[in-house]
Amino acid sequence: MFGFHNIRGGPNSVNLLCLVLLGAYTLLKLWLVADVELGKDEAVYWYWGQHLDASYALLPLAVFKLAHALLPHQEWFLRLPSALLGAFSTALVYWLCRMQGLAERLALWAATAFALSHWTWHTSSYLHPDGFFVPCWLLALCMARQAEATNAPRLYIYTGLAAGLAVLCKYSGALLVVGLGLWIALGQQGRERWHRLAAFLLPAFAVAAPLIYAQFSTDFYLPQTLSTLSRIDGLGDPLSRLLFFAVSPLFFLSPLLLFLLYGGLVRATKQRDLLALPPALCTIAAFLLFALSRGQIKGNWILPGLLSLWPVAFAAQPRRWLLVAVVATGLLQALVIGLGLKYPGLYSDLAVRSGLDKSYVGLVSEEDRVREPSYSWSERLCEYSGWRRFAANVEEVLPPLPLLSTQYSIPFALAYYGRVEREYYTVDDPRFRDLTDFYGQRKAPYPAAVLFAVRTGGTVPKSLRATYPRRELIAEIDRRRVGCPSVSYQIFRLGR
Repeated sequence: MFGFHNIRGGPNSVNLLCLVLLGAYTLLKLWLVADVELGKDEAVYWYWGQHLDASYALLPLAVFKLAHALLPHQEWFLRLPSALLGAFSTALVYWLCRMQGLAERLALWAATAFALSHWTWHTSSYLHPDGFFVPCWLLALCMARQAEATNAPRLYIYTGLAAGLAVLCKYSGALLVVGLGLWIALGQQGRERWHRLAAFLLPAFAVAAPLIYAQFSTDFYLPQTLSTLSRIDGLGDPLSRLLFFAVSPLFFLSPLLLFLLYGGLVRATKQRDLLALPPALCTIAAFLLFALSRGQIKGNWILPGLLSLWPVAFAAQPRRWLLVAVVATGLLQALVIGLGLKYPGLYSDLAVRSGLDKSYVGLVSEEDRVREPSYSWSERLCEYSGWRRFAANVEEVLPPLPLLSTQYSIPFALAYYGRVEREYYTVDDPRFRDLTDFYGQRKAPYPAAVLFAVRTGGTVPKSLRATYPRRELIAEIDRRRVGCPSVSYQIFRLGR
């Protein structure tokens, strides 16, 4: 695979078993997502991939577009690249750990803990930019470790290429470029510093050029519109934001694994590990600034920065019971959520009795509650259910007019599951200004009549009421799944 070596045996003795386990790991994830419909964010990524541009997540969206073209409307095939990249990422973690001197068994523990964490499991099972971002980040770190060992110029070029791919997966890939640039600047001297820095930066910028061009041509509009994403309104004071920032990765990692990784940060600081620290500190510092200034906090934003600390964390040689506990708690967390998305009815009774179920709304900003109205954790689990039947019910009663909504799950899910040709638009959601915004994408004259869909209790926005003063409720349709709370949607015909 990467020339993995078993210290006590032949050079390939560990590879066959590892490949078998990675294959089983991938098949298990594919089984868990089989027959699970697209969630609202997955539907966005699919739709964006069909109308591809370079302004956001170009690499994953291009792969989603290709997968859909090869085998249309097969969710498992659309998710297959993510699952395969999850196995590849696990191999890269093992490789990175071995390159930093970890014994084979310890490197296998580290890779297993990574593979079975909920973060890795989920983002490499469903459509998510992290499923592509993480292997690119890890590949850049592996190339950088090899460059550190040999100082060969071509390895700095490979590091730059991988870092550029990370930028094409997610904006925060730029933090990796900055971190690795600092590693070169601090670790090299004289002319060699500038030669190595150029060998790294030029390929990185060349690969990321489509995204850079798209951002300058749009005045960085899209990154600015994400200022409300994952903002928690209830955390007003800096101390509360700091504490929640520190523990927010617990939504994606087990407490024991997070403990090891934070320990790795301390250990890397003491050792002055110039390759492990800058990517970690640049990422943590950037998102800490967002957390303290805007209240934007999400655990998986921080986690890529901890990837460089993974080998350092496990190099401390944790006791065997702790390693077993890290893997077991990670697997439990991943399976509980994975099974919950496949069989959401498993937790329905528990959700009803639990006072924590309604705590979900406290983690969503006021703006986003309008755009993605899920009001409980049980509803969040059920966002992957009922869309196919809902789309069929919609098409039975609605004329083929353009359909608009302020809630992005509706038009994007209907675009995927619907079979009637119609236009789909969003309203009052600046994130989709250049994709589906009704007023940004259409030119006057506007159609004489349109359909507006909203979750029951929602309202027609002022902008639409000004354009279409006449309003008629023509249908109220439920989205249902056994074991899930029924969600009702109203559909209005708007006219002049």
